[in-house]
Amino acid sequence: MSQIDNPYVQEPEGRSTSKRVAGSAAKQVGKKVAKKAGTAIASKLGWPFLLIVGALLILLAGIAFAVVLIVASSSDEARPESSGFWGGEISEIGANEIPAVYIPVYKAAQEEYGVPWNLLAAHHRVETRFSTIEPMISPVGATGHMQFMPCTWVGWSHPSCSGLGKGDIPQAELTSSAAIARYGGYGVDGDGDGKADPNNLEDAVFSAAKYLAANGASDGRIRDAVFAYNHADWYVEEVMGFADSYVKGYVAIGGTEGLSGAEVVDVGRKWIGNSRYIFGGGRNQSDIARGRFDCSSFVHWAFAQVGVDLGPLTATSTETLKHLGKPISPDDMQPGDLVFFDTYKVDGHVGIYMGNGKFIGAQTNTGVGIADMTKGYWKERFNGRVKRV
Repeated sequence: MSQIDNPYVQEPEGRSTSKRVAGSAAKQVGKKVAKKAGTAIASKLGWPFLLIVGALLILLAGIAFAVVLIVASSSDEARPESSGFWGGEISEIGANEIPAVYIPVYKAAQEEYGVPWNLLAAHHRVETRFSTIEPMISPVGATGHMQFMPCTWVGWSHPSCSGLGKGDIPQAELTSSAAIARYGGYGVDGDGDGKADPNNLEDAVFSAAKYLAANGASDGRIRDAVFAYNHADWYVEEVMGFADSYVKGYVAIGGTEGLSGAEVVDVGRKWIGNSRYIFGGGRNQSDIARGRFDCSSFVHWAFAQVGVDLGPLTATSTETLKHLGKPISPDDMQPGDLVFFDTYKVDGHVGIYMGNGKFIGAQTNTGVGIADMTKGYWKERFNGRVKRV
């Protein structure tokens, strides 16, 4: 924000009255000279000729002005674009995953702050799995449904705030709208009960919307706003992926087939055409943020997105996965089942069955992709092992 109170440019002090008078006199002389010169030209060329020239000049000036308006109106600088479908109608994935009672809260916050409802839902999903984790306090002190650090909630000018922002803030101050206004925090009394409580769902969602709006989400700078919420690339990708999938019209990069109806299959579609196969990859957040998977780490990631723990990520392999779950006959396969293939060894490859003879998995040549196991290479390598976890 500008620190200049008066936007008007004033004449510098010390400019003398005599200089202003002299300038005025010079202007008068100039006008007389110009008038005399104009009369002389008119007498030689004739007034009709001058009128035509004047009309042409006016026409050219009008065309130039129109061009300037067109260029200005078409500029995207004032309206940054963001990827994905934002604030639209809820998708089948969204309807199946998001508790219906929360959706009106997201949409009310969208109305208030201009932040897409599905972005708020995605943050809620990533932060606390829609408020299902217990307790809702992180190891570093983030608290509530949307995991605010207390200092961000009440304001970093609070005398106890430093470091990561846990602070030493009494509950009475943490939930006081007056204290939040005094210290410059983002806490909001969303439900109008007189308190701004991070453990109140409406307060937390409205506060998240306020924070995201302040960091660019309401202006279309979605990715910048998500990064401000948590400075990690993997976090941005995860939130963006869920936000996209929660509204209709979403088709993941490279994905043109219909959704399978199995959530563990559909969450993985975000990586199609946007990932790489790395043997041993996908076992740390840096790899995951960049879409660097091998077959078993991708399967582990996909199931983790829907709340299914397949064991320690660092130790996951086709060998550990094939011992999980219930054996299923290939004739009874359903979307979401694990399917195994003999490649460089027995059970050397694993994917997730998605129906119609196809599976999704991290393949050597394509990264995460959809493959047909009813013909060709994958038909020949499918060993009949199917597990339902």
